[in-house]
Amino acid sequence: MILFDTSVCIHLRDGDPAVLAKAAQWRSASISTVTRVELAAGLLHPVHGPVRALRNEALLTEIVTLELGAREADVYSAIIAATGFSRRKLLDRLIAATALVHGLPLATMNPVDFADVPGLEVLDWG
Repeated sequence: MILFDTSVCIHLRDGDPAVLAKAAQWRSASISTVTRVELAAGLLHPVHGPVRALRNEALLTEIVTLELGAREADVYSAIIAATGFSRRKLLDRLIAATALVHGLPLATMNPVDFADVPGLEVLDWG
């Protein structure tokens, strides 16, 4: 199993052939609750929102959502103890914590956002 960050999900939702091909190599995929929330924000766009809603629904039926709980919060605390707090990276750190708790590699289009997280296996799909 693999964990997709929000950037990968956006490319999947929008039908990016290269990202779809990489995703097809994995038997199962998951996302963090954080990614699910971030994807929902994209539905507010006045022009693209309705199409994104349909695509999100299709995407989310294929991917397991891993809930954010106490273990993820504890790992998040360890991450910021090691890297320092960053408001800009708060959501990325929560996604990273989810990957670490579940022992999953994290696929992202933005590996620099996760490069300093200790012990995280980051897959650069960008």
